[in-house]
Order: sequence, then structure tokens, then C-alpha cells
Amino acid sequence: MSAHPLRLLLVEDSEDDALLLLRELRRSGYEVSHTRVETRDELERALGSGKWDVIIADYALPHFDGLSAFSVLRQKGLDVPFLIVSGKIGEDVAVAAMKAGVHDFVLKDRLGRLGPAVARELREAELRAERRKMQEQLMLSDRLASLGMLAASVAHELNNPLASVMMNLEFSLTHAQQESGSGEFQQALRDAYACTGLIRDIIRDIKIFSRPEGQNFGPTDLHRVLDSALRMAHNQLFHRARLVKDYGEIPRVHGGEARLGQVFLNLIINAAQAIPEGHRDDHEIRVVTRHLGDKVRVEIRDTGAGVPAELRERIFEPFFTTKPVGVGTGLGLSICRRLVSEMDGTIGVDSEPGRGSTFWIHLRVAREQEDAQEVKAKDSRKGLGVMVLDDEAAVGKALRRLLSSRHQVTTFDRAQDALALITSGRRFDAILCDLMMPEMSGAQFHHELEQLAPEQARRVIFMTGGAFTEETRAFLSTARNPCMDKPLDIQRLFSMLEGLPKLSSSLGAREELLSSSSS
Repeated sequence: MSAHPLRLLLVEDSEDDALLLLRELRRSGYEVSHTRVETRDELERALGSGKWDVIIADYALPHFDGLSAFSVLRQKGLDVPFLIVSGKIGEDVAVAAMKAGVHDFVLKDRLGRLGPAVARELREAELRAERRKMQEQLMLSDRLASLGMLAASVAHELNNPLASVMMNLEFSLTHAQQESGSGEFQQALRDAYACTGLIRDIIRDIKIFSRPEGQNFGPTDLHRVLDSALRMAHNQLFHRARLVKDYGEIPRVHGGEARLGQVFLNLIINAAQAIPEGHRDDHEIRVVTRHLGDKVRVEIRDTGAGVPAELRERIFEPFFTTKPVGVGTGLGLSICRRLVSEMDGTIGVDSEPGRGSTFWIHLRVAREQEDAQEVKAKDSRKGLGVMVLDDEAAVGKALRRLLSSRHQVTTFDRAQDALALITSGRRFDAILCDLMMPEMSGAQFHHELEQLAPEQARRVIFMTGGAFTEETRAFLSTARNPCMDKPLDIQRLFSMLEGLPKLSSSLGAREELLSSSSS
């Protein structure tokens, strides 16, 4: 059996006693490399110059003692197994040493205990180190969760005014083109609209990476998530490599934006960190997507250092890392594997040292029934009755301006007023409803509709700025109604509206009868 390497710091003034300790450790199966010190100054220099597996100290030295040596170790904040060896030690002294935190003590006439004691303390030190890593990761996760909640809240507050600005700009631009306004005026509107589009993308990126997400996966636009991850990692990439996006024609995949975003961001940053700074023109990071039957393949390729064959599987193990101390926790790739596995996907790596790495992910194509909510546009028609319910009146006004060219739009900023109209007998082909409203949430409004007019509840299209309560998240996981992110994609909204069936003739006749009787 091969000997286990052991870096030993020995606090001992006797050369003969030191040889006895070393012989006992070697007999216990250790290949010992050691440094012997006798004074406080020598001990402090040794602690600052290297990493030690274990420290063994004589209890009494001419100018120093074991407890003082242990105190120096504590002051430096180091967690190294510390054992005291002594020719004679009284019970009260032994108790005092253990209370101070010394891990064990061994009498010099019973050195047979030394090897097992060292083995035990090395195992305990390893367990303490793993617990510290887990605690640090949990603290980091808590901080990230808090930052994510704050970011999601800020994004939600920005989305409503931004949605209004974008829709009003789009309305103004359309009318300016129809009325043949000045070219400079139209260009100013186009520039303003383009800038709001950039703001929308930034907010969308924040939402993707900060939004809590349960196990409710569905059809996901992979290119959109990849683009968000690349924007988030731009500063890491820019100084290290040229970025190439080699996107193929791919369908939507089964997954979740937040989880896929976390996976891609981690892989992209890893690719960047595998490449040294300062040689951007010599290196490339290539993002590839391909449709392979019932799977979609994503590749993150880099021209960095590569991964040796013997480490390619180990890099996915928790706490294993090839990065320098302090750069990585060794959890990123293991988390990526877990997240991809939860989405019924697989992840792996192909690599050659000195020639770079390719991390690949296979995700299954979203099933047709999962894509049912993504209704394709049917023959365009006008005249749908559309209700818009949003507590931000500016959003309702902007939607009315845009939709009125094709549909009949009624707006409300209070859910109670909308319910009162439906109670009176009025019916709508579609109801656009904000999810987060102060007096009555979109989920509560939907529940009231189910009791009052179930067919109207099925025609609700939810709108969200990105903030979710636990109640709302649970509701969305079970509701079959579609949900659109703000700022709204107007063309997609038009397609969804035009794909809705009109109210049945019997409902329309009932509405006319109720309207005439109430007048």
C-alpha cells in the first residue's frame, strides 16, 4: 500500500524526539515532509510560508510551549489539526488543553496512538472544510436570492412605464409614416423606439436570471436565453476572445428560462476563464445550436487550456475545480448537470489539453401539446371585443391606441369595475389582464370570473411585469391561460387575438338581449 503524503509542522526542541515522532508516523503509513521550529517567530514564519496538514507540538519548550503555539494558530484563523505530545502531562493540564481547542494529546511513551490520532483528525478537518464550503455556498445562495428578488421587483416597476412608452412610440411611428411626416421626425421616433428596445432587453435579462422558478417547464426559446446569457457575460468575454454565434434553425425546447440561463451563463463564463486575457484576436468562443431529430444540441466551444482526459468526468463532481484557490467553489458544473437533468436533458464535455473544450447540452424538443398556448395566427379579421384590465391607466390607454385599429377595446384600471360590467351581461372575445394589481390580483379576478362567467375566464390572457408572489406563482403553474411578459410583443399579441375563436352566436344574442333590456 502506498504511503500517504503528510506535510507536518513540528514544534519541538529535541532532535531525538523529533526523529521518534517521524519514525512513528512513517510506520503508520505516512510519507512525511516536515519543518521543525522552536520559537514563536519561527512558527509564525512557517505558518505564513506554506500549507500544513497537521501540527504537532511539544508541550514544554525552553522559550515556548504547546498551548502558546496553539494560540498563535488560532490568532491567524487557521483550521489545522493540532496535537500536543509530551513526556509527562497531568490530567488538569490535558483538560485545559482540550478545553482550549487542542484536537488531541499523546504521551511520548505511548506513541502508538499518534498515527491513528493523526488519521482521525485529518478526516475531521476534511469534514469541517466541506461543511464550511456548504455554508459559504448557502450564504451566497441567500444573498443571490435576495438580490434576485430586489432585481425582479425593480424590473417589475420599470416594465409598466416602459410598456406604455414603447406602445405609444409604436403608435406615433405608425401614424407618422401614414401621414408622411418629416424624415427627421420619423427618424427621431425610430431612434427612441430602438433605445426602448434595448432597455426592454436589459430588463428581460434581469428577469430571466433573477426570477424564482419551480418545476413548471414548457416551450422555451433557446436563442433568446442564449442571447441574454451572452449579454450578461459580455465584460468577461470581450477582453479574452472573439464571440461567434453559429445559430441553426431550431424549435422550442422543453425547459425553463431561468434555469437554462443559469446553465448557459456558467458555461460561457467558464469558457472565458479558460482563456488568458490580452490575446483576444487569437482566441474564439463559439456558441452553436443544431436541431438533431427530437433533440436540440447546444455547444459552448472555447480555444482555451482544455481539460485532461482523467478530469473530464470529475469536473462535474461537487467541490472539484481546476481553477486557482479563491476563483471557484467547484459547484458550478455540478449544479449545471443537476439543472439540465431536471429538464430531461444531458450535458457533457469534449476536450483536448492545449486545444480547448466543447461543453455540449442536449435538450428535447417541446411536445406539441406544450406548445398549444403559442397559437399561430389564423386569417386576419377585425372586430373582436377586447377588455384591457391594468391598474396602470397609461398601459391601458397605450394598448387601446394600438389595438383599436383592428379591434373594439374597453379599458379598466379596477378589477371590480370590470367584473361589474361582465355581471351586467357584457361579454368579450379576449380579456387582457395584469397579474399584479393592488386591490385584486389577476389570479383573484380569474377566480371571480370562473364563478361568474366560466367561458370568459377561459379567454383571459395575463400580462406580467415580472414580479410574482408565491400565490401568483402557484396559480400560474395550474392555470391554462397564456401569459405575456411586459413590455408586450405587439405582433405576437395580435397573432394570439386573431387565433381566438369569436364568441358563439348564442352568447352574442344573449348579450344583445341583455343590453337592450337594460336600456
